Amino acid sequence: MKRIILIALIALSVGVTLYLNQQQESVPDPVRVALEQELMQDPRFPARPVWWHEGSILAVGMINDGGNKDGAAGDVCKLLQARGLNETSVEVYDLLRIQQEDEWKLIGKAPCRVE
Repeated sequence: MKRIILIALIALSVGVTLYLNQQQESVPDPVRVALEQELMQDPRFPARPVWWHEGSILAVGMINDGGNKDGAAGDVCKLLQARGLNETSVEVYDLLRIQQEDEWKLIGKAPCRVE
């Protein structure tokens, strides 16, 4: 009996995971490309952004001058929201540390969710 309950719980968890993954929409390629091109024209973001988790997180790289980059992340949120992407968060990482040490140091972030 315990074995049947365990198998049922595993099957249920797999089913819920598959359902949730299908409900999450990915960012359409034309929107993604247009936003990446716009960000790459901004000198504050010298590298191509990285999308994570089916479009729910956008990571951008900036040169770390010691200041907080939450404002820059907020600026990126405005660009996302202008394209109808209201369920995405922006994270800003130290670009030089990534290049030199392969370490992703978070230096700013902003939730772009519209409530």
